[in-house]
Amino acid sequence: MSFINELRNIVTRRYPGPPEYFDHVHVALMIYFLGENAPKSRLELSKFLGVGEGSIRTILKRLKENLMINITKEGVFLSEKGFEFFKKFKKFFPLLVEDPIYSLAPAKFNVTILAKNMKEKVFQGIEQRDQAIKYGAKGAITLLYEKGKFVFPNTKESVEELYPSMFWSKIRSLGKPVDGDVLIICFAEEQQKAYLGCFAAALTLCN
Repeated sequence: MSFINELRNIVTRRYPGPPEYFDHVHVALMIYFLGENAPKSRLELSKFLGVGEGSIRTILKRLKENLMINITKEGVFLSEKGFEFFKKFKKFFPLLVEDPIYSLAPAKFNVTILAKNMKEKVFQGIEQRDQAIKYGAKGAITLLYEKGKFVFPNTKESVEELYPSMFWSKIRSLGKPVDGDVLIICFAEEQQKAYLGCFAAALTLCN
């Protein structure tokens, strides 16, 4: 079973009830967030994901049932099993960072994710853009790393030449991209939607 299917299995409803306002993308982002920032309270997780505390309680219940988390007075932590899952994410997506590049991604919040060796999964970036919009973002831009440059997948034009910024140096320093990697920049007017849209777009590369 792929780890995406594992995520979907975690959030599968097993009993009738009211509509749920989360899915495997919310769970994936929570695991990544906890892997880098634990411990976190239910309120902090609710604010970060942009879902209600009732939904957070349900997500945490299902993660606990699957032995993915521990909950203490200090907050929510990943368990050993959960941290192993987080390491799978880090292998595919070693960098998730919030940093503005308004000339290219015009919105209040910009979130960028680096996907390792995913070039062959990208066509023109339309699927990633559409998935980001589905989760509330204004859009997403998908770039390839080729011959030491970030380029648009459809034209192969250097985005760094068209949109010069210190942003590119920062991504190189933090993410250490190599040829074949993919960069997705998601932009939204709300922070939660920028993160969710970015992670949702990135997960399309794992299907």
